[in-house]
Amino acid sequence: MTYRHKFIKYFFSQINDFQYVLLKHIDQSVMDIDDSCDLDLLILKEDLEAFLSLINTFEGVKKIHSKDLWTMHQMFVFFRDNSYLQLDFLFGFYRKEIVYLNKENVFSLSKINHEGVRVCDDYHLLEHLLVFNFLNFSGIPEKYIVFFEKLAPIEKESILAFINSKYQLNLGGFIELKNYTPQIRILLSNCLLKRTENQGFSKLINAINYYFDAIKGVQSSRGFMMTFSGVDGSGKSTIIQNVKGILESKYRRNVVVLRHRPSIFPILSAYRYGKAKAEQRSDNSMPRQGKNKSSLSSLIRFSYYYLDYLLGQFYVKTKYIWRGYVVIYDRYYFDFIVDGKRSNIQLSKAIPQFLYRFVAHPALNLFLYAKPEIILKRKQELNPESIKELTLNYKTLFKKLANKSASSQYLPIENINQNRTIKKIFEQYEAMI
Repeated sequence: MTYRHKFIKYFFSQINDFQYVLLKHIDQSVMDIDDSCDLDLLILKEDLEAFLSLINTFEGVKKIHSKDLWTMHQMFVFFRDNSYLQLDFLFGFYRKEIVYLNKENVFSLSKINHEGVRVCDDYHLLEHLLVFNFLNFSGIPEKYIVFFEKLAPIEKESILAFINSKYQLNLGGFIELKNYTPQIRILLSNCLLKRTENQGFSKLINAINYYFDAIKGVQSSRGFMMTFSGVDGSGKSTIIQNVKGILESKYRRNVVVLRHRPSIFPILSAYRYGKAKAEQRSDNSMPRQGKNKSSLSSLIRFSYYYLDYLLGQFYVKTKYIWRGYVVIYDRYYFDFIVDGKRSNIQLSKAIPQFLYRFVAHPALNLFLYAKPEIILKRKQELNPESIKELTLNYKTLFKKLANKSASSQYLPIENINQNRTIKKIFEQYEAMI
């Protein structure tokens, strides 16, 4: 049993005397809640400190991050065994400045399930799922559709009648809510905006509080960049896909993967062949096979791509970093320093190394490597001597950069065992956030 599971069991055994409702819970047991899911609890704001004390005193907690907003308090709990849990303590039901459920009604009609956990009644469960998801341009997840479809016929009919009447809908079954439709969203919005709590002075106060929360959210949820370097066959692509998946499912982060550079400019061959054909030619060509020997041509090529980094860093920052994304680079600027030949560039590495100071320095930089015989089993694109030389040069560069930087991490990892590599990466990730 992980510390996450132990904590959940402990937590619900300690909060019986508090007024709360565990939202969106339909699992047989709280111990069955998927590791990728967080806990959403409606609570009284005055009880927040008592809930936080329970979390802080649990023996398995290694590290906690929190975000204090007007509408909720979020806790991001890292446990000693590298398990993780996000808890959202809601003080009401808000989507931006719109109040969409009456919290007093949810409290008063909640029920205690067979485990002794207080959960929503089925009417408010569906209403919460319907309004929240459709206002966020999404349908209701399938597992909830299955749950409602398994209810007794008389209860299904009663819940549908309640929803249809309250929101002027014409639903014939729950399956109609599986996929998002703008028509339903419009009807929901129109009904909600007519309510007293979403009009006049109340609407103004809600809007002010929402925008203050939005500012806080930007300040506390900044994203960051991480890069993966390594010779072809080092296992970057597989590790990147796994890291992306874990960040999205376990840590609930938005992730974007960029290849080599910001790419606000197309690759140079696009001007000759067109973007699609140029990218296809690039994908189909073997690395480090360019025949460019001209220093002038190399300088022009490098200047073009350097400008992409120089200008593109602001594009990446505003589009992704400031919006809380984790930006993963599959290869980064370091290739120009260590392996310019890969980009058909023949320049002294002193030039790109000096100019690195003017481009974005990612927070976490990972160099994956392995012995030549292991790499050659994965890809036979380089000879053993080239693999050894490039590996040594990357390690040397990362060591030099690590000694100069206090804000960026440069970490070589021998990528032989995939699980061990991912564990090291996330140990570093948890240490830096």
